[in-house]
Amino acid sequence: MDKRILYIEDDSDMKELVAEILSYDAYEVITDSGKNIFQILKANSIGLILMDEKLGWCWGSDLCRELRANQVTTHIPIIMISAAKEIDLIAQNSGAIDFIKKPFEMYDVIDKVTRHYPENF
Repeated sequence: MDKRILYIEDDSDMKELVAEILSYDAYEVITDSGKNIFQILKANSIGLILMDEKLGWCWGSDLCRELRANQVTTHIPIIMISAAKEIDLIAQNSGAIDFIKKPFEMYDVIDKVTRHYPENF
C-alpha cells in the first residue's frame, strides 16, 4: 500500500514541488485547497496531512483545530508548512505535531514527513 499524504495548499507551484519531493520517498500526495478536506479524508486512507497556514479562503490553523476536534480525524498527524513569522507557535496552538518554515530545503520536508508518518499505517 502507498504511503498517502494530503497536502492542503492553494499555490499550484508549491503543490507540484512538494508532491515531487515526496514522490522520491515513495509517498503519494493528494493535494487540495482545503475546501474538500473532509470528503478527501472520507474517501482515502491518509497517513499524514501537510497544511499551509495562509490559504486563500481560510487559515490552515483553523482547519487544523477542526480536525483535532473531530473524533474521526483527531489521530492524523498534521504538519503546518508556512512562511508565517510565528509558524512554530501557530502550529503548537492549533494542535499540529510539527512545522516546516518556508522557504525550506527539500530534505527538511522529507525528514519531517518521515519522522511523523505513522509506522503502522
